[in-house]
Amino acid sequence: MNSGGFATAVETEGRALGAAARVGAAETLRSCPGWTGADLLAHTAGFARWVPDVLAGPAPDEIPPVPPDEALRTWDDDLDALVRALRDTDPAAPAPNWSVAPDTAAFWQRRAAHEFAVHRWDAHTGLSGEPAPIDTAVARDGIAEYLDVFVATGLAAGMAPPAPTTLAVEITDTGERLTRDLPDPGPVTTMRGTASDLVLALWRRRDPVSLHAGGDPTLLEQWPSI
Repeated sequence: MNSGGFATAVETEGRALGAAARVGAAETLRSCPGWTGADLLAHTAGFARWVPDVLAGPAPDEIPPVPPDEALRTWDDDLDALVRALRDTDPAAPAPNWSVAPDTAAFWQRRAAHEFAVHRWDAHTGLSGEPAPIDTAVARDGIAEYLDVFVATGLAAGMAPPAPTTLAVEITDTGERLTRDLPDPGPVTTMRGTASDLVLALWRRRDPVSLHAGGDPTLLEQWPSI
């Protein structure tokens, strides 16, 4: 995906997130038991306001808190401002981040898309029925982002114990197999599922062990977990 694709995903998922969070403003989210729809929107609104400041620089060190009742009122404007900033910023422009990835705007364009995709899914757990899956292309890139950014950063920072182990992710709807050594090659544990189910499992919205397809399943009780 490119920066335009990420911005489009932010806009699409952001509209759906806002609509679901408003309908379920007082409902507890099944995927985030401590939050209501309004709480989730407040969290996401803070991110939406903060990222344009990061891209423009300098930005506050921490995401500013947004009261839930304010987020319910201002979400559309917050989303529009974020999408404009993502579209108008050169992906190669300097912008700091906390990971091992390069300090460029491309990091935040990608991160915003996946933040919104997962939280849109969260918002729908406050409503009846099963949330719609994450778009395949977005979810596939979300898997890659998790492995390339979060796993790599966690290992580099000592947040996760290194081991001679390999995690393989088999994506049934794209026919791909992605692997990550943790950090050295070793016995392979495989997860298999749709791109949406896999990225949701990587973010613990689904049980990773339920997607176990080979190797030692105990690895999935520890990984993915950063």
